Amino acid sequence: MNLGQSSHSAGSFRIYLEGVGASSLAQGLQVVLFPWLLVGVLGESPERVGYAQMALLLPQLLFILLGGVVSDNRPLGQYLFRLYMLYSIPCLILLISVWQEWLSFGLMLLFGICFGCITAFVQPARETLLSKVADSQLQQAVARASFVQFSAQSVGVILAGYLDDIGLILLIFLQMILLLSSGWLLRRCLSAVPVEVKKRNRSTWSEMLSGLQLVRQDARLLQLMMVVAATGFLGFGLYLVAMPILTREVYHQGAAFFAWIQFSFMFGVIISNVLIIRFVGRFAQPGRMLLISMLVRGGLLMAIAMHPPSWLLFLLVLLWGAASGLAMMLGRSMTHEESPQAYRARVVSVYQLALFGAAPIGAWISGHTIASIGVLSAIGLLGGVTIAVGIIAIIFSNLWRPVNQESGG
Repeated sequence: MNLGQSSHSAGSFRIYLEGVGASSLAQGLQVVLFPWLLVGVLGESPERVGYAQMALLLPQLLFILLGGVVSDNRPLGQYLFRLYMLYSIPCLILLISVWQEWLSFGLMLLFGICFGCITAFVQPARETLLSKVADSQLQQAVARASFVQFSAQSVGVILAGYLDDIGLILLIFLQMILLLSSGWLLRRCLSAVPVEVKKRNRSTWSEMLSGLQLVRQDARLLQLMMVVAATGFLGFGLYLVAMPILTREVYHQGAAFFAWIQFSFMFGVIISNVLIIRFVGRFAQPGRMLLISMLVRGGLLMAIAMHPPSWLLFLLVLLWGAASGLAMMLGRSMTHEESPQAYRARVVSVYQLALFGAAPIGAWISGHTIASIGVLSAIGLLGGVTIAVGIIAIIFSNLWRPVNQESGG
Protein backbone atom coordinates (compact mmCIF):
# COMPACT_ATOMS: atom_id res chain seq x y z
CA MET A 1 0.00 0.00 0.00
CA ASN A 2 2.86 2.43 0.84
CA LEU A 3 5.19 1.01 -1.82
CA GLY A 4 5.20 4.14 -3.95
CA GLN A 5 5.81 6.36 -0.96
CA SER A 6 8.63 4.12 0.30
CA SER A 7 10.39 4.06 -3.08
CA HIS A 8 10.11 7.87 -3.24
CA SER A 9 11.57 8.04 0.27
CA ALA A 10 14.43 5.68 -0.66
CA GLY A 11 15.22 7.69 -3.80
CA SER A 12 15.19 11.04 -2.03
CA PHE A 13 17.25 9.60 0.84
CA ARG A 14 19.88 8.44 -1.66
CA ILE A 15 20.08 11.95 -3.16
CA TYR A 16 20.24 13.36 0.39
CA LEU A 17 23.24 11.12 1.10
CA GLU A 18 24.92 12.31 -2.11
CA GLY A 19 24.39 15.92 -1.01
CA VAL A 20 25.76 15.18 2.45
CA GLY A 21 28.71 13.41 0.83
CA ALA A 22 29.61 16.42 -1.32
CA SER A 23 29.43 18.89 1.58
CA SER A 24 31.32 16.49 3.87
CA LEU A 25 34.12 16.15 1.33
CA ALA A 26 34.38 19.95 1.42
CA GLN A 27 34.28 19.83 5.22
CA GLY A 28 37.14 17.30 5.21
CA LEU A 29 39.25 19.84 3.34
CA GLN A 30 38.15 22.51 5.81
CA VAL A 31 39.09 20.61 8.98
CA VAL A 32 42.70 20.34 7.81
CA LEU A 33 43.13 23.60 5.89
CA PHE A 34 41.69 26.02 8.47
CA PRO A 35 43.76 24.94 11.51
CA TRP A 36 46.86 24.23 9.43
CA LEU A 37 46.81 27.69 7.86
CA LEU A 38 46.82 29.03 11.42
CA VAL A 39 49.44 26.68 12.88
CA GLY A 40 51.66 25.67 9.96
CA VAL A 41 51.49 28.73 7.67
CA LEU A 42 50.92 31.69 10.02
CA GLY A 43 52.65 30.05 13.03
CA GLU A 44 50.02 31.26 15.51
CA SER A 45 50.12 30.54 19.26
CA PRO A 46 47.71 28.11 21.00
CA GLU A 47 45.67 31.04 22.35
CA ARG A 48 45.22 32.55 18.89
CA VAL A 49 44.35 29.16 17.39
CA GLY A 50 41.70 28.88 20.12
CA TYR A 51 40.36 32.34 19.26
CA ALA A 52 40.17 31.49 15.54
CA GLN A 53 38.35 28.21 16.19
CA MET A 54 36.02 30.13 18.50
CA ALA A 55 35.32 32.62 15.67
CA LEU A 56 34.37 29.69 13.41
CA LEU A 57 32.06 28.11 16.00
CA LEU A 58 30.69 31.09 17.96
CA PRO A 59 28.10 32.10 15.32
CA GLN A 60 26.42 28.74 15.87
CA LEU A 61 26.03 29.61 19.54
CA LEU A 62 24.46 32.94 18.58
CA PHE A 63 22.30 32.02 15.59
CA ILE A 64 21.52 28.31 15.58
CA LEU A 65 18.22 28.66 17.46
CA LEU A 66 17.14 31.26 14.93
CA GLY A 67 18.28 28.85 12.22
CA GLY A 68 15.99 26.16 13.64
CA VAL A 69 12.97 28.49 13.63
CA VAL A 70 13.63 29.62 10.07
CA SER A 71 14.05 25.99 8.95
CA ASP A 72 10.63 25.11 10.36
CA ASN A 73 9.01 27.72 8.12
CA ARG A 74 10.80 27.29 4.77
CA PRO A 75 10.73 24.90 1.80
CA LEU A 76 13.94 23.16 2.83
CA GLY A 77 15.35 22.17 -0.57
CA GLN A 78 15.39 25.67 -2.07
CA TYR A 79 16.39 27.20 1.26
CA LEU A 80 19.43 24.91 1.62
CA PHE A 81 20.46 25.56 -1.99
CA ARG A 82 20.59 29.31 -1.30
CA LEU A 83 22.55 28.80 1.91
CA TYR A 84 25.12 26.62 0.17
CA MET A 85 25.54 29.29 -2.52
CA LEU A 86 26.41 31.75 0.26
CA TYR A 87 29.39 29.56 1.25
CA SER A 88 31.08 30.90 -1.91
CA ILE A 89 31.61 34.27 -0.18
CA PRO A 90 33.99 33.16 2.62
CA CYS A 91 35.67 30.66 0.27
CA LEU A 92 36.35 33.46 -2.24
CA ILE A 93 37.74 35.65 0.57
CA LEU A 94 40.16 32.87 1.51
CA LEU A 95 41.00 32.04 -2.12
CA ILE A 96 41.86 35.64 -3.01
CA SER A 97 43.84 36.19 0.21
CA VAL A 98 45.99 33.10 -0.51
CA TRP A 99 46.39 33.99 -4.20
CA GLN A 100 47.43 37.59 -3.48
CA GLU A 101 49.47 36.61 -0.38
CA TRP A 102 47.24 38.67 1.89
CA LEU A 103 46.70 35.83 4.35
CA SER A 104 46.65 37.08 7.95
CA PHE A 105 45.13 36.23 11.31
CA GLY A 106 42.47 38.92 10.76
CA LEU A 107 41.42 37.40 7.41
CA MET A 108 41.24 33.94 9.01
CA LEU A 109 38.93 35.39 11.69
CA LEU A 110 36.76 36.97 8.99
CA PHE A 111 36.58 33.69 7.09
CA GLY A 112 35.68 31.79 10.26
CA ILE A 113 32.89 34.21 11.23
CA CYS A 114 31.32 34.19 7.74
CA PHE A 115 31.55 30.40 7.39
CA GLY A 116 30.20 29.85 10.91
CA CYS A 117 27.20 32.17 10.37
CA ILE A 118 26.09 30.23 7.29
CA THR A 119 26.62 26.89 9.05
CA ALA A 120 24.36 28.02 11.92
CA PHE A 121 21.45 28.05 9.43
CA VAL A 122 22.55 25.01 7.39
CA GLN A 123 22.86 22.54 10.28
CA PRO A 124 19.27 22.52 11.64
CA ALA A 125 17.81 22.66 8.10
CA ARG A 126 19.87 19.67 6.94
CA GLU A 127 19.04 17.69 10.09
CA THR A 128 15.33 18.38 9.62
CA LEU A 129 15.59 17.31 6.00
CA LEU A 130 17.02 13.97 7.17
CA SER A 131 13.88 13.18 9.17
CA LYS A 132 11.71 14.03 6.13
CA VAL A 133 13.52 11.85 3.58
CA ALA A 134 14.45 8.89 5.83
CA ASP A 135 12.25 5.91 6.50
CA SER A 136 10.85 5.12 9.96
CA GLN A 137 14.12 3.62 11.32
CA LEU A 138 15.87 6.82 12.37
CA GLN A 139 18.84 5.23 14.17
CA GLN A 140 19.70 3.35 10.96
CA ALA A 141 19.17 6.48 8.82
CA VAL A 142 21.37 8.56 11.12
CA ALA A 143 24.05 5.84 11.12
CA ARG A 144 23.99 5.71 7.29
CA ALA A 145 24.15 9.50 7.03
CA SER A 146 27.04 9.54 9.53
CA PHE A 147 28.84 6.80 7.56
CA VAL A 148 28.59 8.81 4.33
CA GLN A 149 29.49 12.04 6.13
CA PHE A 150 32.68 10.76 7.72
CA SER A 151 33.72 8.60 4.74
CA ALA A 152 33.55 11.68 2.51
CA GLN A 153 35.29 13.79 5.16
CA SER A 154 38.08 11.22 5.27
CA VAL A 155 38.63 11.57 1.53
CA GLY A 156 38.74 15.36 1.96
CA VAL A 157 41.24 15.02 4.82
CA ILE A 158 43.53 12.80 2.73
CA LEU A 159 43.34 15.27 -0.18
CA ALA A 160 44.21 18.14 2.18
CA GLY A 161 47.19 16.13 3.42
CA TYR A 162 48.68 16.56 -0.07
CA LEU A 163 48.46 20.32 0.39
CA ASP A 164 52.08 20.88 -0.70
CA ASP A 165 51.59 18.87 -3.92
CA ILE A 166 48.09 19.99 -4.94
CA GLY A 167 48.29 23.61 -3.82
CA LEU A 168 46.10 25.71 -1.57
CA ILE A 169 44.33 27.59 -4.36
CA LEU A 170 43.16 24.42 -6.10
CA LEU A 171 41.95 22.87 -2.83
CA ILE A 172 39.95 25.98 -1.85
CA PHE A 173 38.43 26.13 -5.37
CA LEU A 174 37.48 22.43 -5.08
CA GLN A 175 35.83 23.18 -1.72
CA MET A 176 33.66 25.86 -3.36
CA ILE A 177 32.56 23.52 -6.17
CA LEU A 178 31.68 20.75 -3.70
CA LEU A 179 29.57 23.08 -1.54
CA LEU A 180 27.63 24.35 -4.57
CA SER A 181 27.09 20.74 -5.74
CA SER A 182 25.80 19.79 -2.30
CA GLY A 183 23.24 22.61 -2.34
CA TRP A 184 22.01 21.50 -5.77
CA LEU A 185 21.65 17.85 -4.65
CA LEU A 186 19.83 18.75 -1.42
CA ARG A 187 17.39 20.89 -3.42
CA ARG A 188 16.74 17.91 -5.73
CA CYS A 189 16.29 15.42 -2.88
CA LEU A 190 13.16 17.14 -1.56
CA SER A 191 11.44 17.27 -4.95
CA ALA A 192 10.03 13.77 -4.28
CA VAL A 193 8.70 14.78 -0.87
CA PRO A 194 5.62 16.98 -0.36
CA VAL A 195 6.66 20.40 0.90
CA GLU A 196 4.68 21.97 3.68
CA VAL A 197 5.31 25.59 4.53
CA LYS A 198 3.77 26.42 7.88
CA LYS A 199 2.04 29.66 8.66
CA ARG A 200 3.70 31.50 11.47
CA ASN A 201 1.32 32.49 14.20
CA ARG A 202 3.94 33.66 16.68
CA SER A 203 6.98 35.90 16.66
CA THR A 204 10.42 34.53 15.78
CA TRP A 205 11.57 35.14 19.36
CA SER A 206 8.70 33.09 20.85
CA GLU A 207 9.35 30.28 18.37
CA MET A 208 13.04 30.25 19.32
CA LEU A 209 12.12 30.05 22.99
CA SER A 210 9.56 27.29 22.33
CA GLY A 211 12.32 24.82 21.39
CA LEU A 212 14.25 25.65 24.57
CA GLN A 213 11.09 25.41 26.69
CA LEU A 214 10.21 22.01 25.22
CA VAL A 215 13.69 20.70 26.06
CA ARG A 216 13.58 22.23 29.54
CA GLN A 217 10.23 20.58 30.31
CA ASP A 218 11.36 17.11 29.19
CA ALA A 219 13.84 15.79 31.79
CA ARG A 220 15.36 13.20 29.47
CA LEU A 221 15.84 15.66 26.60
CA LEU A 222 17.32 18.25 28.98
CA GLN A 223 19.83 15.75 30.40
CA LEU A 224 20.69 14.59 26.88
CA MET A 225 21.48 18.18 25.88
CA MET A 226 23.66 18.62 28.98
CA VAL A 227 25.71 15.52 28.06
CA VAL A 228 25.94 16.72 24.44
CA ALA A 229 27.15 20.14 25.67
CA ALA A 230 29.81 18.45 27.83
CA THR A 231 30.93 16.51 24.73
CA GLY A 232 31.22 19.71 22.71
CA PHE A 233 33.04 21.54 25.50
CA LEU A 234 35.44 18.79 26.61
CA GLY A 235 35.91 16.83 23.39
CA PHE A 236 35.22 18.88 20.29
CA GLY A 237 36.75 22.12 21.59
CA LEU A 238 39.89 20.31 22.75
CA TYR A 239 40.23 18.34 19.51
CA LEU A 240 40.10 21.46 17.32
CA VAL A 241 42.93 23.21 19.18
CA ALA A 242 45.08 20.39 20.62
CA MET A 243 45.60 18.21 17.54
CA PRO A 244 47.39 20.78 15.32
CA ILE A 245 49.44 21.99 18.32
CA LEU A 246 50.29 18.35 19.21
CA THR A 247 51.46 17.81 15.62
CA ARG A 248 53.70 20.88 15.61
CA GLU A 249 55.07 20.99 19.17
CA VAL A 250 55.18 17.36 20.39
CA TYR A 251 55.64 15.24 17.25
CA HIS A 252 57.38 18.02 15.22
CA GLN A 253 55.55 17.09 12.03
CA GLY A 254 53.76 18.89 9.20
CA ALA A 255 50.43 19.00 7.38
CA ALA A 256 50.55 15.36 6.20
CA PHE A 257 50.94 14.04 9.78
CA PHE A 258 48.09 16.29 10.96
CA ALA A 259 45.93 15.04 8.08
CA TRP A 260 46.56 11.42 9.13
CA ILE A 261 45.51 12.25 12.70
CA GLN A 262 42.27 13.68 11.29
CA PHE A 263 41.86 10.63 9.04
CA SER A 264 42.39 8.25 11.99
CA PHE A 265 39.64 9.99 13.96
CA MET A 266 37.20 9.92 11.04
CA PHE A 267 38.04 6.31 10.18
CA GLY A 268 37.11 5.43 13.76
CA VAL A 269 33.76 7.17 13.29
CA ILE A 270 33.23 5.23 10.05
CA ILE A 271 34.04 1.89 11.72
CA SER A 272 31.59 2.51 14.56
CA ASN A 273 28.81 3.43 12.12
CA VAL A 274 29.49 0.39 9.91
CA LEU A 275 29.27 -1.88 12.97
CA ILE A 276 26.00 -0.24 14.01
CA ILE A 277 24.49 -0.57 10.51
CA ARG A 278 25.63 -4.18 9.99
CA PHE A 279 25.38 -5.79 13.40
CA VAL A 280 23.52 -3.69 15.96
CA GLY A 281 20.58 -2.13 14.12
CA ARG A 282 19.07 -0.30 17.06
CA PHE A 283 20.24 0.14 20.66
CA ALA A 284 17.55 -0.69 23.20
CA GLN A 285 19.17 1.59 25.80
CA PRO A 286 20.81 4.41 23.83
CA GLY A 287 21.26 6.70 26.86
CA ARG A 288 23.30 4.06 28.67
CA MET A 289 25.54 3.51 25.63
CA LEU A 290 26.02 7.28 25.30
CA LEU A 291 27.35 7.56 28.87
CA ILE A 292 29.62 4.51 28.50
CA SER A 293 31.14 6.11 25.40
CA MET A 294 31.89 9.21 27.46
CA LEU A 295 33.93 7.19 29.97
CA VAL A 296 35.79 5.49 27.12
CA ARG A 297 36.59 8.84 25.48
CA GLY A 298 37.99 10.22 28.73
CA GLY A 299 40.24 7.18 29.15
CA LEU A 300 41.54 7.48 25.59
CA LEU A 301 42.39 11.16 26.11
CA MET A 302 44.40 10.26 29.20
CA ALA A 303 46.27 7.62 27.16
CA ILE A 304 47.04 10.19 24.42
CA ALA A 305 48.41 12.52 27.13
CA MET A 306 51.13 9.94 27.93
CA HIS A 307 52.93 10.82 24.65
CA PRO A 308 52.61 7.48 22.87
CA PRO A 309 54.68 6.69 19.75
CA SER A 310 53.16 7.80 16.45
CA TRP A 311 51.63 4.42 15.52
CA LEU A 312 49.93 4.15 18.91
CA LEU A 313 48.77 7.77 18.73
CA PHE A 314 46.98 7.00 15.45
CA LEU A 315 45.37 3.90 17.01
CA LEU A 316 44.22 5.83 20.10
CA VAL A 317 42.80 8.63 17.94
CA LEU A 318 41.01 5.99 15.82
CA LEU A 319 39.42 4.51 18.97
CA TRP A 320 38.53 8.03 20.15
CA GLY A 321 36.81 8.57 16.81
CA ALA A 322 34.91 5.28 17.15
CA ALA A 323 33.61 6.23 20.61
CA SER A 324 32.77 9.74 19.39
CA GLY A 325 30.98 8.35 16.31
CA LEU A 326 28.80 6.18 18.54
CA ALA A 327 28.04 9.18 20.77
CA MET A 328 27.16 11.43 17.82
CA MET A 329 24.87 8.82 16.27
CA LEU A 330 23.09 8.21 19.58
CA GLY A 331 22.77 11.92 20.39
CA ARG A 332 21.32 12.74 16.97
CA SER A 333 18.93 9.78 16.82
CA MET A 334 17.71 10.32 20.40
CA THR A 335 17.04 13.99 19.59
CA HIS A 336 15.01 13.04 16.49
CA GLU A 337 13.10 10.21 18.18
CA GLU A 338 12.21 12.04 21.39
CA SER A 339 11.13 15.37 19.87
CA PRO A 340 7.67 16.07 18.35
CA GLN A 341 7.69 16.31 14.55
CA ALA A 342 6.17 19.82 14.60
CA TYR A 343 9.04 21.12 16.76
CA ARG A 344 11.81 18.88 15.44
CA ALA A 345 13.91 21.56 13.70
CA ARG A 346 13.78 23.69 16.84
CA VAL A 347 14.77 20.81 19.11
CA VAL A 348 17.50 19.79 16.64
CA SER A 349 18.76 23.38 16.75
CA VAL A 350 18.96 23.09 20.57
CA TYR A 351 21.00 19.90 20.06
CA GLN A 352 23.30 21.73 17.64
CA LEU A 353 23.50 24.64 20.09
CA ALA A 354 24.50 22.27 22.90
CA LEU A 355 27.18 20.53 20.80
CA PHE A 356 28.62 23.38 18.74
CA GLY A 357 27.71 26.20 21.13
CA ALA A 358 29.83 24.66 23.88
CA ALA A 359 32.69 23.93 21.45
CA PRO A 360 33.92 27.54 20.97
CA ILE A 361 34.06 28.02 24.73
CA GLY A 362 35.92 24.70 24.97
CA ALA A 363 38.30 25.78 22.18
CA TRP A 364 39.02 29.07 23.96
CA ILE A 365 39.64 27.38 27.33
CA SER A 366 41.69 24.62 25.66
CA GLY A 367 43.92 27.20 23.98
CA HIS A 368 44.63 28.95 27.28
CA THR A 369 45.07 25.65 29.15
CA ILE A 370 47.56 24.40 26.54
CA ALA A 371 49.48 27.70 26.74
CA SER A 372 49.58 27.45 30.56
CA ILE A 373 50.43 23.77 31.22
CA GLY A 374 51.38 22.32 27.83
CA VAL A 375 49.40 20.35 25.29
CA LEU A 376 49.90 16.85 26.78
CA SER A 377 48.98 17.96 30.32
CA ALA A 378 45.91 19.78 28.98
CA ILE A 379 44.72 16.66 27.11
CA GLY A 380 45.19 14.55 30.26
CA LEU A 381 43.39 17.07 32.46
CA LEU A 382 40.36 17.33 30.17
CA GLY A 383 40.31 13.53 29.79
CA GLY A 384 40.01 13.20 33.57
CA VAL A 385 37.23 15.81 33.66
CA THR A 386 35.39 13.88 30.89
CA ILE A 387 35.45 10.70 33.01
CA ALA A 388 34.23 12.65 36.07
CA VAL A 389 31.31 14.16 34.10
CA GLY A 390 30.39 10.70 32.76
CA ILE A 391 30.31 9.24 36.28
CA ILE A 392 28.15 12.11 37.57
CA ALA A 393 25.72 11.62 34.66
CA ILE A 394 25.49 7.87 35.34
CA ILE A 395 24.67 8.49 39.01
CA PHE A 396 22.25 11.41 38.71
CA SER A 397 20.65 11.44 35.23
CA ASN A 398 17.73 9.51 33.76
CA LEU A 399 19.81 8.55 30.74
CA TRP A 400 21.33 5.53 32.53
CA ARG A 401 17.92 4.16 33.50
CA PRO A 402 16.18 1.68 31.18
CA VAL A 403 13.86 3.42 28.73
CA ASN A 404 10.85 1.24 29.63
CA GLN A 405 11.40 1.92 33.33
CA GLU A 406 11.66 5.65 32.58
CA SER A 407 8.42 5.67 30.61
CA GLY A 408 6.69 3.64 33.21
CA GLY A 409 7.28 6.39 35.72
